[in-house]
Amino acid sequence: MNLRLIRQFLRAQTSSLICTGIDFAVTAALVKFAGLWYVIANIIGAVCGGAENCIINYNWAFKGTSQRKQTIFYRYVLVWFGSIFLNTAGTTLVANIMSHDGTPKAFGIVMEAKTLVAILVAIFWNFLMQKKYVYKK
Repeated sequence: MNLRLIRQFLRAQTSSLICTGIDFAVTAALVKFAGLWYVIANIIGAVCGGAENCIINYNWAFKGTSQRKQTIFYRYVLVWFGSIFLNTAGTTLVANIMSHDGTPKAFGIVMEAKTLVAILVAIFWNFLMQKKYVYKK
């Protein structure tokens, strides 16, 4: 495997972890302290984490692209909407499966589901789409 690709993957995953921390902190605060419905809180958290992820990835993980910032922004937003959809739908589905009555009321169930789905989406959607579409050379 190409050393440059490994370095890029590790940088992208580091960026993803940082921004997932932002996403999770916002989601957790909105659910636990503001009493917001977890689906809406998940979307707001994803928006906060995603905005930061775009900035970090542009400047660090996928640096050196010759594309205009405007082109990258539009492409990132398209991929980001896919990510928000996959994270929200996946979290909702997994949380409902994990709960006994099909309606997750426990904070822990929501956050466990969100963690599992976030890992899968980060690797199999975000990295691949950003590498091949958003920040392509």
